[in-house]
Amino acid sequence: MGLVRQSLLILPRPDLSGRGRDIVEFRLRAHDGVRLWGLLARSEWHGGDRPAFIRVAGPTERPEIDPETLQEGSADFVFQSPAGRRLEDRVLDVVRVHQVALATQGIDPDRVTFAAPRGGREPDEFMIARQLIDGQFC
Repeated sequence: MGLVRQSLLILPRPDLSGRGRDIVEFRLRAHDGVRLWGLLARSEWHGGDRPAFIRVAGPTERPEIDPETLQEGSADFVFQSPAGRRLEDRVLDVVRVHQVALATQGIDPDRVTFAAPRGGREPDEFMIARQLIDGQFC
């Protein structure tokens, strides 16, 4: 993971922001150099360090912000998984986005969690990434 720089780029998204929410697009490099992109949304009504949820959209899905997460005062990180990624690459993609979340100002690093799709089951990469992070392997 340390061999490829994150090369994090944050882009304002005024077209998606407004109505009490601030949304930015983030782009970063995965461990193997593949470009990852997603959205970070925060409520403008809640101040201080807040919890954050990390979600993943499939290769054919558009990353969409979860309005309920924002209403609860949490930040929402949702990124798109590139097509054709092997499980081990998807796990490291999740770990990379988790590192970005931990380093983001206004996010409580002790309350960053993975969120399964509403009504869906948790992706395998979340379960494996959580074990790596909790075991302090990453």
